[in-house]
Amino acid sequence: MSKNKKMSLSGGDTTEKFIYKPKDLIWAKMKGFTPWPGMIVEPPLDLLTQQRRANTKCVFFFGSRNFAWIEENNIKPFEGPWKEELAKVSKPAAFRHAMADIDKYIDDPAEVDDQINESCGVPNHATEADFDKIRDAVDSDENAVDADADANNGVVVHVVGSPDVSEAVEGENNADSSASPTVTAATPATAKSPAKRTPKAKPVSAVSATKAAKASTTKSAQKRRISAHQTPTGANTSGLPNAKRGKRVVSGGATPGNFDGASSSSPTARRRVEVDDLLASLAAKRAPNAIALLDRPVVTRPETQAIDMNSRSNTLADRDIVPSELTFGFLGLGMMGSTIVKDLIYTGHKVVVWNRTIDKCQPFVEAGAEVKDTPMDVVEAADIIFCCVSDPKGAKDLVFGNCGVLQLKDLRNKAYVEMSTVDPDTSLDIGEGIKQCNGRYLEAQIHGSRQEAADGMLIILAGGDRTVFEECHSCFKTIAKNTFFLGTDVGNACKVNLILQTIQAVSLVGLAEALALADRFSISLNDIIDIFDLTSMKSPLLLAKGKEMAKGDFNPQQPLSHMQRDLRLVLNMAENLDQSMPVTSITNEVFKHTKRLGYSEHDSSAVFVRSRF
Repeated sequence: MSKNKKMSLSGGDTTEKFIYKPKDLIWAKMKGFTPWPGMIVEPPLDLLTQQRRANTKCVFFFGSRNFAWIEENNIKPFEGPWKEELAKVSKPAAFRHAMADIDKYIDDPAEVDDQINESCGVPNHATEADFDKIRDAVDSDENAVDADADANNGVVVHVVGSPDVSEAVEGENNADSSASPTVTAATPATAKSPAKRTPKAKPVSAVSATKAAKASTTKSAQKRRISAHQTPTGANTSGLPNAKRGKRVVSGGATPGNFDGASSSSPTARRRVEVDDLLASLAAKRAPNAIALLDRPVVTRPETQAIDMNSRSNTLADRDIVPSELTFGFLGLGMMGSTIVKDLIYTGHKVVVWNRTIDKCQPFVEAGAEVKDTPMDVVEAADIIFCCVSDPKGAKDLVFGNCGVLQLKDLRNKAYVEMSTVDPDTSLDIGEGIKQCNGRYLEAQIHGSRQEAADGMLIILAGGDRTVFEECHSCFKTIAKNTFFLGTDVGNACKVNLILQTIQAVSLVGLAEALALADRFSISLNDIIDIFDLTSMKSPLLLAKGKEMAKGDFNPQQPLSHMQRDLRLVLNMAENLDQSMPVTSITNEVFKHTKRLGYSEHDSSAVFVRSRF
């Protein structure tokens, strides 16, 4: 447990702040309860599906030995000056039992740790490799169900209730026997059991269809109704009291001759025994798979890489760059913006910066940049202002929002350069707003990854005011290997950039699906990539992304969420033109699904994860 300024505790000394990690002993306060001894743990499977507030921890409570999400401001370390007050023995017996339980844990943690591990599924944590085995096992189980159903002449199995339900209604079995595990089977109309509670046979019309129709019905019904978590009555249920089984449940020790009143030679009895065996085998096979599928691998967010102000690109060092005498403002110090600003400072440009998170500005201040409090302040201090943010909405907010660029009503002798990836309509709106305030506007779309920005190997696609383009020449030479001016019409550069992004995204999804297929064949992905490198199809981008997929290294060079944003903008443009783009639409859905799996902030090559499943 370490002290940190970002997490606070309620009550007591508000200057003390803590970070909690698993196995930390704590006091936790739930609404309506006194502070209770507990421990920080990894959440069990059932808690993972529950909605919870931000800044909460999963707490295991001693005594009751259950779990709950608790906000961090309702948690205190177990050891501290408050312990004596919180541990007073005048509290209820349940609290004293909890105190004895935590003391027992401190002396011997093995029992509690085993219970927590069993609840949280720690020993059986699924990896991505396990998913392939699980998927194959489920497919083979379904094939086995189909084969066994055909062997049983199309008998449809119904499993009603579960062991948990049976225990919950133990005292009500005499009133309603349907709450206990029950097995019924569709039987011919001529086979009837003398037992009072034997299920009624289905009508002859329900089973008089053709053989093919019966097999089809059996398959679909079995897949819907058989649950991996229900205990069939033919399985070993000797550990359950007879009162929990109900009158219609076959006892674990019952013989076929005493099966629900039917004789051993009865076709109904023999069929039910076969059904019991089938259900027992299914429960044994599929229960672990169902549990493992719930235990999805935890997707950790990629670590934010701090900007290294001391590193220098060899490519950039070899360039002969004469810095402009103008002052350049820069709005946005994200993944691309921070790298660009670092290179501008390194080549001797005078830079004024602003960022929503002021902490990100500190390394640039130390390197010689000037920081301002608002975008409007940057506009006042600079001659040319660059903007590089994550989406069109953010770009428009910086221009039209409170304390934005246009709060300075006269932009005479000022120029605004939009480097954010935006759609043509957004670029036109921003350009129109700048021009109405007597400013000049240039859209300069950047095409490339974070590493290409660090190496000064981006591609600049510009359009708009030609004089601004020429005044930014030294900046563009610093960060790009090639620069294109696509005319004075605003919007052309945005269109070209989004078209290039479409080609890249579709290619990535094709590469991911091809490597996923190779992985299913157990073919080495590295071998595939080496062979691909020798073909005419090779490209530096696909080779680099293929190697990342093979290693499972999705450190963001171009975040997946940014790529999906570009696809959305492309599809919106196509919709306005009634242009059909079915492949791009499917590619967009693949990226959206990968985002939902938790890979939004990873590299775009993480689409490989989705393709594998």
